[in-house]
Amino acid sequence: MLIRRFVYENVSKDDIHKLFPTEVLPELQILLTLLLQKFQLEWRDDLLKDQVSLPRLKAMTWDMANQDAESVDPVAVINLKLQNDAQSRSGELDVKFQLAQDTLETMLSSMYSIRGQLSNMDETSTRHLSQETNGV
Repeated sequence: MLIRRFVYENVSKDDIHKLFPTEVLPELQILLTLLLQKFQLEWRDDLLKDQVSLPRLKAMTWDMANQDAESVDPVAVINLKLQNDAQSRSGELDVKFQLAQDTLETMLSSMYSIRGQLSNMDETSTRHLSQETNGV
């Protein structure tokens, strides 16, 4: 955990001592600090090599088609423009896909379910925080 925090959080050399719990002996802190400083660049290089660059969403359009009951054609067409900063060329990729009505309904119900779960989590954490601040 110490190495992860040191590398990911980009801790300065002056703030390394703040990473250690108070129970760690000063002599051990000094030795660990020297090791952290010695291998910091190597660990950061490894981190950069291991990172997977995912494209980010640049633009999204959503076109709803006529939703006749008899229609078997797609009812929604989604156009995504993704940008991958790791690519040397333009780095943009257009993705277009069509959704049938049953797929669209499933996707929307999943989104509402996730929204409900996130709302419940938010309410729970808010309730927990208010109990802590009120001394309950």
